[in-house]
Amino acid sequence: MGAREERNLERARHWEWTWNNDVMRMVDECYAENCEVTDMPRGRTFHGREELRLIEEQMEGVDASRRMKVTKMVASGDTVALEMDSIWDEGRVVMKSCVWLTFDEDGMIVVDHSYGSDPVGAAEQDPRG
Repeated sequence: MGAREERNLERARHWEWTWNNDVMRMVDECYAENCEVTDMPRGRTFHGREELRLIEEQMEGVDASRRMKVTKMVASGDTVALEMDSIWDEGRVVMKSCVWLTFDEDGMIVVDHSYGSDPVGAAEQDPRG
């Protein structure tokens, strides 16, 4: 594994930590300004940090207890694939999820394709209206 893959794995670990501890910090520290985040099951794409903030605020408002535990990471070039347990409802609901993160040359996420269920309905409404 090369230096780029090692760096991207470390950035993915930071993404997990910030998602669990300070989601707005995650948006600022992990995502490029011009990022594209696609909620694959719902077919919605968010463009840029501000739209990503809207969905993250909405999800936190529905379930601030949500957490994730990455169980597997595989890096290839500029992409890291992750499998994780998504933990909802104060730990009472655990779902399997995965995400593909694509990083730019600065180690920022430019593309996020997330695949996961939403057992508490946190993402059902589009926060953009």
